[in-house]
Amino acid sequence: MFGTLKAFAFVAATLSASVVLGAATTADGGVIITLPPRSTDVGIKKVPDAAHPYIAPGPNDQRGPCPALNTLANHGYIPRNGIASFEQILAGTREGFNMDRDLAGFLAGFSMMARGNAFLNKLSIGSVSPQIPTVPGAIDGPAPPGGIAKHDRFEGDVSMTRQDFNVGDDVHFQIDLFDEFLSAVEQFGDDNALHGPKSIVNMKVMQEFKFQRFQESQAADKTVSFHSSRIASSYNEAAFILTFFANGTDGLLSKQALTSIFQNQTFAPNWFRRSSPGTFDFIVDTAAEILAPHTIQPGANVNGVYVLDPPDNSCNAAYSDFVLNNLPHTLNNVTQPTFKKNIQTLLSIVATPFGCPELLPAGPVGQ
Repeated sequence: MFGTLKAFAFVAATLSASVVLGAATTADGGVIITLPPRSTDVGIKKVPDAAHPYIAPGPNDQRGPCPALNTLANHGYIPRNGIASFEQILAGTREGFNMDRDLAGFLAGFSMMARGNAFLNKLSIGSVSPQIPTVPGAIDGPAPPGGIAKHDRFEGDVSMTRQDFNVGDDVHFQIDLFDEFLSAVEQFGDDNALHGPKSIVNMKVMQEFKFQRFQESQAADKTVSFHSSRIASSYNEAAFILTFFANGTDGLLSKQALTSIFQNQTFAPNWFRRSSPGTFDFIVDTAAEILAPHTIQPGANVNGVYVLDPPDNSCNAAYSDFVLNNLPHTLNNVTQPTFKKNIQTLLSIVATPFGCPELLPAGPVGQ
């Protein structure tokens, strides 16, 4: 199990920082969140190694809608119980998938504020956990954080292998949707001497399958929500799968590797992580290429009719939507020193890859 990276920022003397189990704990009971330096271990390597065998999750271990995080937890690249700190998620995604720090920082940082406890630096990759209490002051409502599996804010409609929230099971793997994915591979995929005909997931597969899933959701879900941030996360997810799930030895994503991670939540045999870090810009550019043949405008179904969102003239529509509509405005009112410092740290981390002026949360509470 990966421990928290031992890289600590300067903390004001009033916080009385001390080292406990690899985390900087403070006088007010919180845990300091820090952005670690970029790793120099950025080359190709076999995953998993001997120190990270597959162990099926137990009945109390958290798992959720993200096959990558589930797989990392099953191999101990992040805590096997599915409760992770910001630093542990960065370490695990780097070691397992060679994800660049700023991309992982955005994903983990936003999720921590939206669905975790940023005071204690704890995030469930699944649902509500007794290990993660309500945030101080109940600033996001009286219930404990819902974890990544909770609908909206981050995970949402038009998933590749989960149903929409208002249609069915939006958390657990749906074999019928995955079969549609495999059918797209059989129709549009590439042939390969090792894996056979129509065995490689390529750009065309992703372009057509993603649009198919949007059409299905739009038809089945009268309240489907596909605003700017959800379009970004949905298509970035597709880009992540196409590029991070591919074997680093040849850059190809086989049906075998796809099935291993999605259905079995384990790495395929003889699988290697990519040979260079996957950056935020790389994923955004790949997502744009996936979206290009079938452009979808941000909007939502209202009584079964897709209504477009008003034009957005901000620095970046997705970034604005993430922060202004999906992070509770009460994060601005935090007073505990550790909690306040962590929110400031995470807001900066989330803004950085977009290259936009930092925005303050303005979303609803308890969403």
